[in-house]
Amino acid sequence: MMNLRLKELLVQLEAELNPEHQEAVDSLHQKALNWEPVERLPLVINYPFPADCPVQPFPHREIFDDPEKMLFNELVHAFGTSIYLHGTNNWKKAGSPDDLPYTIRANFGIVIIASLFGARVEQRDDNPPWVRSFPTEDEFLSFLDRDPHDFSQGVCPQVTERYRFFRDVLRHYPVLGEAVRIVLPDLQGPLDTLELLRGSAVYEDFILEPERTDLALQRIAQAQVGFARHLGQFITDGPDGFAHQHATVIKGNILIRNDSAIMISPDMYAGQVAHHDEFVLREMGGGGVHSCGKIDFNVPEVFNLPSLKCFDFGQSYLNDLDPLYGPAKEKKIPLIRIRAGREELLSGSIMKRFPTGVSLVYEAASWEEAQFVAENYCFGSLKI
Repeated sequence: MMNLRLKELLVQLEAELNPEHQEAVDSLHQKALNWEPVERLPLVINYPFPADCPVQPFPHREIFDDPEKMLFNELVHAFGTSIYLHGTNNWKKAGSPDDLPYTIRANFGIVIIASLFGARVEQRDDNPPWVRSFPTEDEFLSFLDRDPHDFSQGVCPQVTERYRFFRDVLRHYPVLGEAVRIVLPDLQGPLDTLELLRGSAVYEDFILEPERTDLALQRIAQAQVGFARHLGQFITDGPDGFAHQHATVIKGNILIRNDSAIMISPDMYAGQVAHHDEFVLREMGGGGVHSCGKIDFNVPEVFNLPSLKCFDFGQSYLNDLDPLYGPAKEKKIPLIRIRAGREELLSGSIMKRFPTGVSLVYEAASWEEAQFVAENYCFGSLKI
């Protein structure tokens, strides 16, 4: 029997969500990502979930073994956003929504592909799952003997069943199924997953064991593509040429996480990592690359990937963006999730800096501030 809290939430969302609004949201994102003229850049606002809301997410530690609680949390508060607060007549609705696309995913964090290769997964308190790198070189080398297309390994069966559950539930709620997209989980990327498996020794391996490192990256890239295709039977993403990750729209069909690239030089990225990223992107019909941290020194090399469709910044404020905007415009590579300041949004000056080709994120201190900024940027009178 379905959890009563989830059942009540699904019934409410089925009655109140507006798929037509989501069509308008996606249209704005797509125009900006296609470098077309836009009246304003698409904006997604993150905020802490309000403690006085009568609907509260479950503790994060409870969602991994409970598909109903994971689905509930995906709809109530995920990635700093809330479909529930955004799209329903919630308990103190005031102001206007931002440009949040409605998405849900199997939220197992960064461990999925690493677990396929035998990594030990840990989860403590309310933290996301993490991976312990192999403690010895021999144990690390054993992962090379695993079949990268055997999805009975690690947490892959649990992830698959979670997507099957999402699909089967949404079949009974047609409005919800139309408004909310089921999207790929975090499958990391070849380098990030290798760093999870090997630890910091991976950076020595680039120099001391280049052929072995190349083989390891190849196996991981094959697993990422294979599992993404395996999950395709449950995914309801799109339209063609676009997908959704990190609670926003991306151009392409997959997003490679490449946080570990902040630790290697442009030459090392171009010579030892880029062709594996390109394999994933090409096999999936194009996609994006993401990195947290200061990555601007490697972005020009990432821009050279033939199948790159966008670049997603985890912490754009740590990077010198303006020198990247010109090359991005020339190559028609949109920049995703640029963090904008409050004054830039309310004055409209952000549009002078980036007229198009960019999507924005704002970090609000509260739900009330999120409403205020959304109302005055998204629907207010911009002073450009």
